[in-house]
This record gives sequence, structure tokens and C-alpha cells, in this order.
Amino acid sequence: MWQFKRVLSLFTVAITSAGTTAIAAAPDYDKSGQEAADLLSHYLQIDTTNPPGNERLGAQYLADILKKNGIDAQVFPTGQPNRACCYARLQGSGKKKAIVLLNHIDVVPVQAKDWKYPPFKGEVHDGELWGRGALDMKNVGIMELEAMLMLKRNNIKLDRDIIFVATPDEEEGADQGAKWFKEHKADLVKDAEFLINEGANIEADSSGKTLYWGVDVAEKSVLWLQIKATGHAGHGSMPLPDAAPNKLVRALTRLVDAPVQFTILPVVQQYFREIADQAPPELRDAYKDLAAATKDPQMVKLLLEDHLKSAMLRNTVSLTELKAGYKTNVIPGEATAQLDCRLLPDVKPDQFIAEIRKILDDPSLEVSTLEWEHAMPSSADTELFRAIQAVAATEKPAVPVVPLVVGWFTDSHWFRELGITSYGWEPVECDPEHLGTVHGINERIPLVGLSNSVRRCYQVLLKLAAAQ
Repeated sequence: MWQFKRVLSLFTVAITSAGTTAIAAAPDYDKSGQEAADLLSHYLQIDTTNPPGNERLGAQYLADILKKNGIDAQVFPTGQPNRACCYARLQGSGKKKAIVLLNHIDVVPVQAKDWKYPPFKGEVHDGELWGRGALDMKNVGIMELEAMLMLKRNNIKLDRDIIFVATPDEEEGADQGAKWFKEHKADLVKDAEFLINEGANIEADSSGKTLYWGVDVAEKSVLWLQIKATGHAGHGSMPLPDAAPNKLVRALTRLVDAPVQFTILPVVQQYFREIADQAPPELRDAYKDLAAATKDPQMVKLLLEDHLKSAMLRNTVSLTELKAGYKTNVIPGEATAQLDCRLLPDVKPDQFIAEIRKILDDPSLEVSTLEWEHAMPSSADTELFRAIQAVAATEKPAVPVVPLVVGWFTDSHWFRELGITSYGWEPVECDPEHLGTVHGINERIPLVGLSNSVRRCYQVLLKLAAAQ
């Protein structure tokens, strides 16, 4: 199911980021992959479910590994009890600006009874490592840590410092995590040019065939809204046409049934064009010309069937919470709904809220903002992007590396606000079945995929940071 390219430990690799070449003996990738699996297994056994978090145990675990391998690491409490982040730096010459390896320690809750194997045991079954966080995103933290250890052990001279940052609270808004780090420890990354974080995987089809390497260069902004309707309360035996629930339901029906409005960003069109040859035959022409495709009702129907990709083509609204009433025979005087809106980069909240009000078409409704987090895009025309492309080109078969706008939100935006070019890049093959386990049940990662991701991360860091 998963491709695996073994590299002989006596092989030598050329390391280059700007056309000049340095030579270094390749490490034993098999050994590093096994160590990563062992580290991740123990990491998954540390329950950092958020809420409540308890990420300090995870931060200390990572710091201890780094210290044991000669890399100074610090654990910073972030305010609440048992919340902490881990910070470490592998020194280079300073000739070039640093690169940050970012990851979060917390994981989402589980119902263990629904899992085939225990979610906090870190067990291997049929060549796959099981546990909450195996794909989101303790695997990335260990991948980054192992790649950093490999640079240290192989005495690679660096032109850039490598900074490791593991934060708590990503799954609950990052007030105790990346946001806290930005507000209190920004000086520790002020010399950074690039950052690698979670975001996009290497996409594989259901047969395990690799389609392309995705690099998240932009994320949709988060706008959470509340819609409140008010009216007269009364007895359920005497209907009130303008009762709060009635007004709310009528307005929400208009919103849910509103026609889809597409906005094709240049980077999104580039993404679809570059993956068109791997698309189903009926979608290939559409991917090459989205502007034309989104004017064809039949093609729009096909595009919208892929919920993940179609979210890149528009601002989205999901109705997520409805609240009204407290007794069956009482008409309540208030009814509310909450909306999870995800906006394309550069869309302003006031502009979007005005569109929502127009669709609701009821001035008596109160629209309020619960949460607004703005995501700034990063350029794909960088030395880091080209390093990822160069490593991908060594794979057999070689597949394209494509920039994309993801529909979710990560901690990258806190660091983009500091002027750091930030990419979501998880170099592990992920097919639809495994992707569906993220925030779901039976989350797991193939050991081969974990080992591959360590090798790829190490090779990208070599190309980007090795001394010239």
C-alpha cells in the first residue's frame, strides 16, 4: 500500500541549496526510521488530550530526548497548570536565517471503546503504529526531532540554525500555545526565515499510489458567527408566526440554500492545474480551467463532491449549533445558531458578514462574531519550496510538488504574523482511509510512511541549511 525507498547507508548524497555542492555520508535511514517509531510509540502513550491538555509531560519528554543527544532544550510553562512548550536550537554559522520546526503536543479527545486498538498504548499492528496523534500531529513532531538529531549526529555544518518548537493547545485555539509563544517568546524566533508545520500530506489514492506532494502555503481564516433571533414567548398550544425559532429557521434555510459563489485564487488554479493529470478523467479539463468549469452546473456538482478540494474554491459556511427552548409546550423568546465560516485569504470579516446579513434577509436578527483568526499566505517562490521540489524529484516515480490553500487552520498563522514564511508540509503518504482517521477513530500511521517522512525531512534540511 505504501511506497518505501530504502537508501544504502554507504551512499553519499549531494547537498545543495543554491547550485554549489557539499558532500556528506548518508545516515542509516532504516535505523533512524526505527528510532522514530520507538520515540513516537512512547510519545503516543502520553495522554495530552485537549481539553485539559497536560502537555507539560509531552514537552518534557521531547526536551529530555534533545538533551540526551547534546542539544540544549528548554521547557516553558505557558500559564495554566500542566501546560508547557518545548524549545531547542541546533546552532549553525548564522550565515543564513534560521528555520523553525513547529509542531503541537495536544491531541483531540477519543472514545476508546470505538477503537480497534487502544488509543494511548502506541502499539504496532500489521506494520502500523496506532494511537491518537499518530497523524495529527505527534508524528510530525517526532519526524522533525529525529531529523534534527540526525543533523547533530552526522556533524553536519549548518549555515542556518535549526529551531525546534513544540506547543500546547493548538486544538483549542492556542491561547496557551503558539499564541502565548508569539506574545512572550517571539525573540527566540526573530532570526527565522522559514517554518515547517503540519498542513498538507503527500496525497495517495485508495490503492496507495502517490499522486503529489502538497505544500500548504495558505490557510483559510476562521470566522465563527452567532445568529440570534428574538420574539414573544408563549404557550405551545397557540402558535406565533414570528416566534424566535420560526424566524431563525426561515433565515437559516435561505442561507443553507444560497447558491455557491466561487472565487478562484491564482495559487488554487495552479494547484488544480498541476494535479489535473492525476484527476479522474471526467474532471481533468475542469481542473485545468476552473473559471470555465464553475460556470457549468453539471461540472459544479462534480467539483462539490470532493469536499476537501472544493473548499479551496470558495468561502464556506457550516451550520454547527442550534439552540432554542427548554420545554416542549413553551415557545421560547430566543433562538440561536452558530456558524463555522472559513474565508479565503484576504477576505475581510466585515465584508463577509454583510453578505451573510443580505442572505438571511431579516434585519431583526442579531449577527455577532464569536471568533476571528486571520491567516496570511506565504509565497511559494522560495528556497524552501525549491528544496522540497528537489527532494521530491529524487523519488521514483517522481511526482509534482504543488502549493495549496487548505480549508482548515493551524498554528502557522501566529508565525506568519511575525514575517516568517511558513509551510504546512507533512511528507508522509496519506490515502483517503488514513486521512479519515484524523480526529476520528483508529488513527494510525504506517511505519514505512513514518520512516520515509524522517528521511525526506532530513534531506530537505540538508539542502536548505547545510554549509556551502
